[in-house]
Amino acid sequence: MTDARILPGPRRARWWGPLAVAAVLVLLTGGWPLIDSWISGDKRVRAGTVFRVGPDDDHRAWFRVGAGWILDRAATAPSRLFVLRHGDVDLSVAYISLPRTENADALWTGLRDTLRVGDRHARLGVPGPLVAHAGARGMVGTVARDGDTGQAVIYPGPEDAFAIRLIALAPAATADPQWAQVADVLRSLTFTEEAA
Repeated sequence: MTDARILPGPRRARWWGPLAVAAVLVLLTGGWPLIDSWISGDKRVRAGTVFRVGPDDDHRAWFRVGAGWILDRAATAPSRLFVLRHGDVDLSVAYISLPRTENADALWTGLRDTLRVGDRHARLGVPGPLVAHAGARGMVGTVARDGDTGQAVIYPGPEDAFAIRLIALAPAATADPQWAQVADVLRSLTFTEEAA
């Protein structure tokens, strides 16, 4: 008769289970926003960054952002459209080519019509004057779209050959400090590179 003994197999480490749970928790709490930003192409923008919007040297403007802005690279079309975010505020800055000289009223009416394409209930307030830090003259008014509220700005370019349109939207309860950052960007627009 043979003496058969059952020898224990190698002990498996029991730390894999808790490690897997910890990894999932880290992914869901802190890692997921980071992964989302990699996938979506979001990029944190350094304070003081100047963006040029416009297709060429004769048709362009510049604007500057402060601290805390994030560029949505997937939605941005460099030189034509920039989409940025600061907290809950979404800001788009777009170059608008004008086929003929437009007066200010026509630009504002065109913006109202454009906003209603995506949301037939969108509202655009009566425009008032706005002067940028470097002296560019534009129009500003309230805007409401898709449940968000904010401001819309149009700066007619030199010789009215083009315009720059800025729209900032956020949920109604958005804090005032975020709007202060937006106001700085809206007033930073200039058609002179030296003033950017």
